[in-house]
Amino acid sequence: MSIFSLIGNLFGSEDQQKPGFKWNELNSEEELSGILQTSNRKTQVIYKHSSRCATCYFAQKNVESISTEKQNQADYYIVDVIGQRPLSMHIADELGIRHESPQLFVIKEGKVTWHGSHNQIIADTVSELV
Repeated sequence: MSIFSLIGNLFGSEDQQKPGFKWNELNSEEELSGILQTSNRKTQVIYKHSSRCATCYFAQKNVESISTEKQNQADYYIVDVIGQRPLSMHIADELGIRHESPQLFVIKEGKVTWHGSHNQIIADTVSELV
């Protein structure tokens, strides 16, 4: 077992989320296109995550602490940057923003209105933006 696997097991994975928080898995370029279209009606949030990274784990848990009211005001998507590397890079290309992990995008009206990575990903900021 690698050190990264140990860290991932220690800090959990996307499957161990706060009860009530709804992550949708983003698995294809077509789904990304749909998200951009849907953002014309409802705010969309995309979170790029690695289960092998402690910083990603803490950023994810921070987002999951958003109030239920704010959770309902947007759709939240998660991308596994290890398992979905080509998709993760496609997102960077499509949105015109260099890939990082963890990384979060808030999308409204087909455009990224905010993006941040690492310690910029905090519940209060995301709550204000949705």
